[in-house]
Amino acid sequence: MTKHEAMIEYVEPKVNELIGKTLLFNFTNDSPGSISFLTNYSGKVVKKYVRAADKQYGFTILLTWPFSEETDSLNVEAMNFAQEFMEWIDQQNGEQNYPDFGEQCQVKKIENLQNMPNLASINWETMTAQYMIQCRVLYFEKGR
Repeated sequence: MTKHEAMIEYVEPKVNELIGKTLLFNFTNDSPGSISFLTNYSGKVVKKYVRAADKQYGFTILLTWPFSEETDSLNVEAMNFAQEFMEWIDQQNGEQNYPDFGEQCQVKKIENLQNMPNLASINWETMTAQYMIQCRVLYFEKGR
């Protein structure tokens, strides 16, 4: 299993719990309620050892949600929904519940790289907004 497959297997149950939809991998659309998993980097070396390395797997969760230009609570609800996903990442780290990167790897941490979701884009035609959450997995990988 690749690290990409391990991450999808790790994140997808939470996505199904939150919205009951399939997680999109390295693809996004303007469909309200869609959640995309976008890879940033994999295997980025943080610290090199003789026969091993500390590495990072970076990813972005992109949530597409309806937005409102009125004074209702729709935009706050979308931000709170995205924040709930961030809290889940924090909870998984606290419980040391990590993705399985295989026998050669030991995951040390999964973390959010920000303290709140970013508003990434707005599509006026579909009246959707995209909220971005950047995360990373820190792991130790033995050389082969």
